[in-house]
Amino acid sequence: MTIKKGFLFVVALTAIIFFKTDIVFAQEGAGIKISPVRIEEMVDPGQALHSEVSVTNESGEAKTFYVYLRDFKSEGESGSARLIEPGTEEGNYLASWIVISNEGTLLQSGETKTFPFQVIVPAEVGPGGYFGAIVFGTEPPRIQMENEDKGAGMAIAQQTACLVLLRVKGDVYEDAQIVEFNTDKDFYSTPFSVDFTVRIENIGNVHIKPRGSISIKNMFGKEVSIVKINEKGGNILPKSIRNFGQNFWNGDNAFGKYTASLGITYGVSADEGGQGKNSLVSVKTFWIIPWRILIPITLILLFISGTFMLFIRLYKNKAVRKAMERAGLPNVRYVKTRKNSSPTVHFMVILVIVFIMMFILLSGLYFLFFS
Repeated sequence: MTIKKGFLFVVALTAIIFFKTDIVFAQEGAGIKISPVRIEEMVDPGQALHSEVSVTNESGEAKTFYVYLRDFKSEGESGSARLIEPGTEEGNYLASWIVISNEGTLLQSGETKTFPFQVIVPAEVGPGGYFGAIVFGTEPPRIQMENEDKGAGMAIAQQTACLVLLRVKGDVYEDAQIVEFNTDKDFYSTPFSVDFTVRIENIGNVHIKPRGSISIKNMFGKEVSIVKINEKGGNILPKSIRNFGQNFWNGDNAFGKYTASLGITYGVSADEGGQGKNSLVSVKTFWIIPWRILIPITLILLFISGTFMLFIRLYKNKAVRKAMERAGLPNVRYVKTRKNSSPTVHFMVILVIVFIMMFILLSGLYFLFFS
């Protein structure tokens, strides 16, 4: 085996595709584009579903494209799927239900061709979600059956795929739970960037498409921002967890305690043939402290308070000495008693507390009405 063939062999061991609506399932430079990249339908047992996929040759030369079928399963929590050879694993798969021509088709550069296909749902199949993929490549696939990647596609060619997700009607088990709703930190300074982690587990037997938002409120109960979750409509396959990352709330000015409330809905409404919508909720609190503002102001207040206390002390000592001189006791040394705290100290402590409370109050009012 040459070095080039060995490299291509390794590259083609694993076929990873992402089931998001805006992703073209093609390797860099492959020049293959398909539409749609995902087909989702609700079907009855025994139904024959008719559909089609359009393939465009975006390379600079004519190429022959081949069609082959795969099942797929969830891999990791990022929303990716792993292609597997039909029949190599047990599960709710449908590649064996798909009927499509597998003859090679020549496409000129820039040419688009539509490939019709059928999905024949077995009459005895149970309710739930079933998953498969229609893969287009520039060479027929070869399947490695001896190593740990048994069933992975190994075509030494560019390839791209259309995912097929079917929901067979019936008494499906549709359930999910929030595994984690958290922030990357509990305390933030300004400017801030709060990164929310949302992990949801599908514990049912049909794929779900959770959507929702995070409502963020300040310590006065005012909603200051909304962060959308899963706007692109990613799915979670049964018995798997998906991490919906990249949920940021950014800003320059904020102060105090904030409450983030996560609200998620999933399921198919009864009007659409489902069992109705379900909801998930969770709450997380965090703090935003503008240390870059608070620390200088606190230091300034302490400096002003210390200077004022020193001035009062010097003034008091000078007044006592003058009083003693007028009384004919110029050589008597004044000794400060330590039995009780000075009223001046009490006054200054109260003054500092008042300053701090006023600052917090004014800051809160500012962020309440103007932020």
